[in-house]
Amino acid sequence: MALKSSPVSRRRVLKAAGAAAVGGASALLGSGTVAAQQGAPAVLTNTQAGRKFKAVVKFSRDAPSVVELTARGLTARQILVRTEAAQTCYTSVRQILMPSASAPGQPSIMGHGGVGIVEAVGPQAISVRVGDRVVVAFHASCGRCFSCLWMRSDQCVNRGEVTAAPICNMADGTSISFANGTGMTELMIVHEEHAVPVFSSVTSPELAMLPCVGGSGLGMATANAPVKMASDVVIFGAGPVGLSALQGAKIKGASRIIMVEPIRYRRELAMKLGATDVLDPNQFKREARPRPANGFGRDDYRFNDGLVDRIREMLKEPTDRAFAGSGKRGPDHVMEAVGGDQMVPKEAAGPDPTGIVPMQQAWELCSKIGTAISCTIGQPENAMVQIPGSQFGDSSKNWTNSTGGGTNDRRDVPRYARLMETGQLNMKALVSKTYPLNQTKEAYQVCADRTSLATVVTPNA
Repeated sequence: MALKSSPVSRRRVLKAAGAAAVGGASALLGSGTVAAQQGAPAVLTNTQAGRKFKAVVKFSRDAPSVVELTARGLTARQILVRTEAAQTCYTSVRQILMPSASAPGQPSIMGHGGVGIVEAVGPQAISVRVGDRVVVAFHASCGRCFSCLWMRSDQCVNRGEVTAAPICNMADGTSISFANGTGMTELMIVHEEHAVPVFSSVTSPELAMLPCVGGSGLGMATANAPVKMASDVVIFGAGPVGLSALQGAKIKGASRIIMVEPIRYRRELAMKLGATDVLDPNQFKREARPRPANGFGRDDYRFNDGLVDRIREMLKEPTDRAFAGSGKRGPDHVMEAVGGDQMVPKEAAGPDPTGIVPMQQAWELCSKIGTAISCTIGQPENAMVQIPGSQFGDSSKNWTNSTGGGTNDRRDVPRYARLMETGQLNMKALVSKTYPLNQTKEAYQVCADRTSLATVVTPNA
């Protein structure tokens, strides 16, 4: 006997399923309002609206201060991360410690990224889940734009300022939007393009060295400079960036790694991390050379430089027979990780507070077919590097500058974490001390004084 078809519509089925889902969500979390107030993961409600948290905020001409903020509801690809650790980048010391000439156009949360646990995700987020530990990078990496497809995520088009949306409010109702900077905060609310899930046993303070400083140094040596086994590498600056570049060069198989650094304890640490030689740039003179009467020779650098000459002598080849493979003059790769002084340090300063001389020396020192790479900021706005036009226009030297060292965070951060797990990369040695959120200024002051190598803020410790 034929059975009669049921008159149940698809709409009724979907409505019934929706009601069941809501009931299940209520059983798990209670009401959405209660869940948000308690700070429970908002994977079902996609909101943490009303949640209070503290952060270091720049909102006036005065130096930033710790204030209480109120989270807004998550939208689109936003995620909410409970911050475990964030490094103090030297390039921010003036912004953190000193008043500014004018108030910012919009209040902003300080920092260059960090590490934390995902507690909520927006409705369109696909790459992270609640409970993931993520490295929040300073630069986005969407993986879809032109720059990312050509492996230059340091220039990702979908950066925070392009997709900026309010993430929280100050007590007076003023909204704050995400635009790359974050980290000095109990909660990081960012777009998922900035977050890289890390499934690793490495501690968060160690991982916190990867955003910005560590990634910049490692990127110089492993992404942009084609360091090969048995090559010679010279690195100017043994701060967190330079020491990360040192370890990257060692991992890539460099045989000779010369570190140039004015601070003694940093030279000593460089030797422990794999440098074969260290030099104090303050021990060498650099003097202008008179302009030749008969034009400018292609090998005339305009300067007599004791440091450049000393390094060339150190790398002198065992034979001068060109047909036996000789002829290299200078290192294969030179990496400049000095930059301009933001404040006068308490420890030994270098010979040039503008940071221009190390960039000049990097070019002069590099071999004819070598690679010179820079990843620094802070040089005076009107300062210029002098390169003879005949060399710049008709030379086989390779000069590369790089935002973030060229690190592709989505590709490279998991690899860096793996290197830390296996003991090939030592970021623990770079972390001098950790500070709570209310001592963020003290952490940056140590960074500015250069009395310690690197400091990390742990907002929820």
